[in-house]
Amino acid sequence: MEKLILFNVSCKQQIKNLLIPMNIKIIEAHSTQYNDTLKNIADGKTDIIKSNPFTGKVPDESLILFCGISDKKLDKILFKLRNNKDINVTYKAILTPSNSGWTVLHLFLELAKEQAAYNMLKKQ
Repeated sequence: MEKLILFNVSCKQQIKNLLIPMNIKIIEAHSTQYNDTLKNIADGKTDIIKSNPFTGKVPDESLILFCGISDKKLDKILFKLRNNKDINVTYKAILTPSNSGWTVLHLFLELAKEQAAYNMLKKQ
């Protein structure tokens, strides 16, 4: 099933309004899920929330995780997001077999490292 998972996104309603015609499920992850794996969250499994909920400081950044979306549809979504001035999301990522076992916090960390490396290259 095609879905987006939103983490710490303040413009949820704008994203929902933009994507309603595309028939994509939108899930708003709760900060208590940040210890859980991306796969569990995408699959709607919430067992870890009960046994090991995240209670720390949530990253200031926001994130959209794309799950099971075709390349063609992904291109359309990214175009719509980029051209809507009311939507501001720090990171966008795709759920892959390589990152599906990561926690939300791990993904935030990896994306921050990527962005820092990119910004260093731009300065050169």
